[in-house]
Amino acid sequence: MLISCDKESRSEFATGISEKGILGRWKLVETTSSNGTAGLNKVDMSSENYIVTFYSNGKIEAPDFPCSGEYFFEKNKAGDDGDHKLSASFDKCKSSQALWYTINGNADARIVDHNNLILNSKTCDEPCTRIYRRLKE
Repeated sequence: MLISCDKESRSEFATGISEKGILGRWKLVETTSSNGTAGLNKVDMSSENYIVTFYSNGKIEAPDFPCSGEYFFEKNKAGDDGDHKLSASFDKCKSSQALWYTINGNADARIVDHNNLILNSKTCDEPCTRIYRRLKE
């Protein structure tokens, strides 16, 4: 007699195809930076639990700001690493923490495989990439 078991994946991350674009909840999972040499420094950021939520009304929430901000995501805009531009601003409140990886500001952005958001900050001289993964709803 053959018995087969299949463990259910308990991952917090979404899988499959999503038609939501940037809308939804995203968790920062990795940053990549350079000090000017050929090597890249990759850091696992999953334990920071930095989750950003993009709403259809143009509002954005991030854990380092006590109020919601506004974002603009422009598709098909020529950029350094992608064809999207993301602008996020929190004009009505100040950050409660000084996080270098904050979502606040401008970035080249692209969504890969529907569930990975890659941001390249416009304020960095060297590569500084932030990688987010879409969370399950």
